[in-house]
Amino acid sequence: MNARVEAVMQMAKTWPTEDQAELLDALFGLVSPAGDELEAQWINECEDRCSAIDSGEMPLIAADLVMARYRR
Repeated sequence: MNARVEAVMQMAKTWPTEDQAELLDALFGLVSPAGDELEAQWINECEDRCSAIDSGEMPLIAADLVMARYRR
C-alpha cells in the first residue's frame, strides 16, 4: 500500500462508521461508476430477494454455517 493510501486509511480508522461508509461509497464510485440504470437494477434485485426471504421462498442460512462449508 502506498504512503498516501496508508495515510488515508489511518485517518479513516478514527472516523465514525457513517463517515467511513461514505468514503467507501465515494471511492467505489471512482473505480466503478454505477449509472442510474445499474443502481435501479440493484434496487430491484434487493427488493426481490427481500420478498423471497419474507415469503419463505428463500431460506436464510447462518453465516457461520456457510463459512464452515467453504472452509472445507
